[in-house]
Amino acid sequence: MHSVTKTKGPNFFIIGAPKCGTTSLASWLGEHPNIFMSKPKEPQYFNTDYSAPARPSSLKEYEKLFEGASSWHKAVGEATTGYLMSKEAVPNILNYRPSARFIACLRSPIEMAQSRHSQLLKMGIESESSFEVAWSLREARQRGENIPATCHDRKVLLYGENCMLGRQMKRVFKIVSRENVLAIFLEDMKSDPRREYMRMLDFLGVEDDGRSSFPVKNVRAVPRFLLISQSLRIAGLAKTKLGLRKGMGIGRLISRLNNRKPSVKQNLSPKIEDTLRNYFKEDIVLLSSITGRDLSHWLNK
Repeated sequence: MHSVTKTKGPNFFIIGAPKCGTTSLASWLGEHPNIFMSKPKEPQYFNTDYSAPARPSSLKEYEKLFEGASSWHKAVGEATTGYLMSKEAVPNILNYRPSARFIACLRSPIEMAQSRHSQLLKMGIESESSFEVAWSLREARQRGENIPATCHDRKVLLYGENCMLGRQMKRVFKIVSRENVLAIFLEDMKSDPRREYMRMLDFLGVEDDGRSSFPVKNVRAVPRFLLISQSLRIAGLAKTKLGLRKGMGIGRLISRLNNRKPSVKQNLSPKIEDTLRNYFKEDIVLLSSITGRDLSHWLNK
């Protein structure tokens, strides 16, 4: 039996954004025989300007997540969606791995903000079931007001700032060379997942494994009962505080039973739709300029 050379840590990072297809992407790549993805998917080790209750406590603990990687894994990665929002994550990664490669998943921030709200409801972090009300609370929450007890960091509730993808990508390109960054758009993943998958393999320097099935992971869902999702969140935080990393899976089962796919898309008032378009217009133009892609359809009514 031949010996296997172990590798200590990742050489590529899926840095976000949240609710832009990163879970599907990480799942597809993780099943490639020459790619190793960490478990859990989001270690949240490098975004040190955000609170993360389950963050590895040391570099040694972080690198343990990649112990299963070996010499036949040409690409070793992790996928923390909060890295793109963070001002510290990419600089920290470059200090750790100067040659790191980055994959950024992007979508319309107008859609992203709404989907992000649903996700935080599902996770028990958000307490306001109405997106419009949650959006109106941005300034108050920036001041530290109206923060749910289950929220570990008020910055995750700032739907406007967290969805400024143009600003975030500009920050990345200030310190990372373009050949080390790949931008993937969610709409392209939906329309031609095979093509986008091949783009990623080429970027990572691994060969085609012939994948033809591209199942969607982490589809949008909302809790049937908000109290249950919040209770599960409190239990999860308590378990993390006690140093318990593994459980019996009961919480995940309850969460799956409690969550449902929205029967219809949440209808926004014309006023809030205009507000969102005006809020994100400049940033969408910036992202279009940075990526060289026409994104004007994101602003169409």
